[in-house]
Amino acid sequence: MIRRLKILTVVAMLTVMAADVNAQMQISPAIDSLINLAYNAPDSVAARYYNDVCWKLRNSSPESAIQFGNKAIEIAKKTGDNEQLVKGYSYIGVCHRNLGNYSDALEFYELGVENARKFGVKDQEAYGYVNLGNLYIYQDNIPEAERNLKNALEIGKQLNDSAIMAYGYLNLGRTRLADRDFDRSEENFLKALDIRTECKRLNSQCNVVRKYLADCHAEAGLTDLAQKEYQACLDDLDIIGDYDLLSDISLKMAQINYGKKKYADAMKYAQNGLDYAKRVGSKYATMQAYHMIADILYLQNRYKDAADNYRDQIYCNDSIFSDQLAQKLFNIQFSADQYKKQSEIERLALEQKALEQETARQRNFNIALAIAIGAVVLVLVLVSVNNKKVKRLNSQLKEQKDELAERNARIEDQQQLLLKQQKQIADSISYAQRIQSVLLPTDKEFASVFEDSFIYYKPRNVVSGDYFWQMDCEGFQVIVVADCTGHGVPGAFMSMLGICALHGIVGHGEHDAGEILNQLRNIIKTLLRQTSADDSNPKDGMDIAILVVDRNQKYLEYSGGNIPLIYIRDGELNEIKPSRNPIGVYRNEVPFTSTRLDLKPGDRIYLSSDGYSSQFREGDKAKIKMSGYKNILMKIHKLPMAEQSKRLDEELLAWQGSIGQVDDICVAGFLV
Repeated sequence: MIRRLKILTVVAMLTVMAADVNAQMQISPAIDSLINLAYNAPDSVAARYYNDVCWKLRNSSPESAIQFGNKAIEIAKKTGDNEQLVKGYSYIGVCHRNLGNYSDALEFYELGVENARKFGVKDQEAYGYVNLGNLYIYQDNIPEAERNLKNALEIGKQLNDSAIMAYGYLNLGRTRLADRDFDRSEENFLKALDIRTECKRLNSQCNVVRKYLADCHAEAGLTDLAQKEYQACLDDLDIIGDYDLLSDISLKMAQINYGKKKYADAMKYAQNGLDYAKRVGSKYATMQAYHMIADILYLQNRYKDAADNYRDQIYCNDSIFSDQLAQKLFNIQFSADQYKKQSEIERLALEQKALEQETARQRNFNIALAIAIGAVVLVLVLVSVNNKKVKRLNSQLKEQKDELAERNARIEDQQQLLLKQQKQIADSISYAQRIQSVLLPTDKEFASVFEDSFIYYKPRNVVSGDYFWQMDCEGFQVIVVADCTGHGVPGAFMSMLGICALHGIVGHGEHDAGEILNQLRNIIKTLLRQTSADDSNPKDGMDIAILVVDRNQKYLEYSGGNIPLIYIRDGELNEIKPSRNPIGVYRNEVPFTSTRLDLKPGDRIYLSSDGYSSQFREGDKAKIKMSGYKNILMKIHKLPMAEQSKRLDEELLAWQGSIGQVDDICVAGFLV
């Protein structure tokens, strides 16, 4: 009777699980059949069926797939099926990676590799290395990714396993693509494609390789070839239900059509990409889709709809980091509690030592008294009394030691949890830095336009509220340095908001400096819901300076809000004052205007946020100030621009001494 009740309980739980899966997606007949097999199979084979369901749902419904993977792990532990146990950890890690939960993915991947080594499951150990390599690619840690993938390939060759080698070459191709080594990237992708083409059981996985080949061609500038390859993947029935792959391809097709100014087609693919990303639950892909849709709407003059999608993009990005920031606050409180507990442990240790000393003194006294009296009977009485006291004290001491050991064990568990949480926060902030860095131009990109130039960019924390931005607009070079309210993660949110808006404005063809700032201010006020300058509205915004440079006509246009233009001509420092208006709501708001400056060979142009001039000095805590910053520029302006950047850093470090950096810093300069 009890056995029947247990069976009914399990069946009820699985029915609820199946209902949850059906609520999230349309179950194909093949998967539905596999789920039924899992429900009705004995434990000896049920773990394999549950893992098969988890794997087939990983790209279309990863949240539901995790439930089946956990069931497989539970049964595998009970039956001692080590192979299915390892697969369960690996499959759940893939599901978390598809959801963008990289810390959870790393935890399950490492569990998979650890158990594969422990139980000698070599093929799953190799797949574990592939999974780790794949995850490190997402985190832009290419050396660590290559190390794990080479381990996987070595095992794949030992086992002569085509599937493992195909995965290894595919992901090595991705590492080369990340470094823009297109030839070696294509070489590895073709090796993976050859293996999967020759092995019939791997034929259905060829589309993933073709998708990455298309990525390689797109990155190399072969957009027509890439578009043809992407479309061929979309037309293949093998990827139906693979929402992760469909979302990626759709967004790549949207980007290509956007670049060709086929905005209707770009919108169609972007909407498809958003739908697939939401189905699979991928936060990063959803954020990319909102950004593409917002850019298209902006070009169609649908500013409110564009602003809504830019806001959705920011909210989506916010959801990636909010949990980790709350967890960081918890860790601070936890550290304080741990300190109190450690103090309590030290107090108990002192009491224990005092108790031991008292016991020793009592024993010596009893021995001396027994010798002095010399009466055997009295000695026996005293020994008996003393033994009782010792036993009682030993019992108390044992209880205290047991309690101390238990507390030490709890503290050790809490320390491990703290280390894990700190690592998750560091991983999240590192990922935030990667997202922000993708949006910022590099020194090489700036130097490709102005050969003798530099960008001195130094966030106070890992991510920054200061940013430098550059874009070509119909032959004009648009250059921006901005300082957002706040720093760290809040400042980074504002910087991404500004970059996205500038991308839309300049991408639409606007190249009048003052008008760009006027449009940017309107978008920021709309996104932040700033309707008036009273105290009920947030005062968030940014100080900014913008240059529109015509290198052919040898002039530039400048407009700025609280950030001046400084240029040195013939050994004399000159300054064009900014408007006293920020980008954002302001009580005395006036339109931004453009100032023209005709350029001469040898002119040195500088834009800077106030972070450099605001740095305190060790000793008297004096600031560098704008006057000190200008003096430094006059000392170093004859040096090559790259050397000027180094000298700026040396001067800053010498000034601040042991005082920490107080604000984000961004300085850009170039030689005409």
